Amino acid sequence: MPDSYFEPETCDCWPEHWDALQVFLSCGSQWRTIAGAKSIIYQGLVYEAVYGHPRYARLGWEDQEKRLAQIQEIERGAMEVINE
Repeated sequence: MPDSYFEPETCDCWPEHWDALQVFLSCGSQWRTIAGAKSIIYQGLVYEAVYGHPRYARLGWEDQEKRLAQIQEIERGAMEVINE
């Protein structure tokens, strides 16, 4: 394998989205999947894991709505890439 395979990728993140990204990344092993004939299809995050995450659960109702919307936006982008 080429050395670049082991190099982590980096990207910029706006400060107002940082907490949503942290929750999303920490739930990275919590995906609903379907085993297809040729591959695994990622359907989305297991929301129970998101709801129970301390950075999410400790928020007030309005902040939870805003944070969930941010997490879902990240999730949609991730699914486009991993389901290619």
